[in-house]
Amino acid sequence: MQTGGEWIEKSPVEKDLRALVNENWIRAGSAFASQKANSILSCSKRSVTGRLKNLKVLNVSFNNLKSVPPELGDCENLEKLDLSGNMEITELPFELSNLKQLTFVDVSANKFHSIPICVLRMSNLQWLDISSNSLKDLPEDIDRLDELQTLLLQKNKLTYLPRALVNMPKLSLLVVSGDDLVEMPTAICESTTGLKFVSLKDSPVETIVCEDTEEIIENEREREQVEKEFMKAYIEDLRERESTPSYTTKVMLSLQL
Repeated sequence: MQTGGEWIEKSPVEKDLRALVNENWIRAGSAFASQKANSILSCSKRSVTGRLKNLKVLNVSFNNLKSVPPELGDCENLEKLDLSGNMEITELPFELSNLKQLTFVDVSANKFHSIPICVLRMSNLQWLDISSNSLKDLPEDIDRLDELQTLLLQKNKLTYLPRALVNMPKLSLLVVSGDDLVEMPTAICESTTGLKFVSLKDSPVETIVCEDTEEIIENEREREQVEKEFMKAYIEDLRERESTPSYTTKVMLSLQL
């Protein structure tokens, strides 16, 4: 692997990194990549992460990761972090607060019960996708993310939205879903705010009963991948349409495997 002109090949872990990483990119696309990404991010190797000062994009989505090492906070030039679809991550280490260059964070399809504190300290964050988790509420100080433009919250367990969302000057797209959402600031729905607010109607996919637990998990992971591609295209379309209503309740998300 080469970062900033320096070759790193001193340990088996570093050689595995060379197979997965270049200066700007880690992407999981095979069983080999999945195993190696899990192995690399699960071990605490400050000597390795400390050498990735020039890493800008880290994509280890859909890799069965269960945790993220605090040493990732040493990658101070990281701009994009994708941990989506790992299904089991419940928290992020506080050390990730050091990632002040991050503009994009995707932790969708995991098991977060709240927005991690470190995320609230990412001062340049513009895109946050924490959909398909177990959020029950949002922090009252979420407006400290004053650079945030896109916030994706669909498929959580939210019952209300805090008024602090109205105080986020650059927030232009907010997506939520669920019948449990019963309270929200009136200003969010007013077109004068310039915010495109979309409330998706959840359409749960029927679960196929099978004996193999691993097969159930794999089916869920594949469903999340397909749904994620749909949402990506849908959101891009929303952002490009000037006439999109500020509040929409009749959007159905239906998926058949």
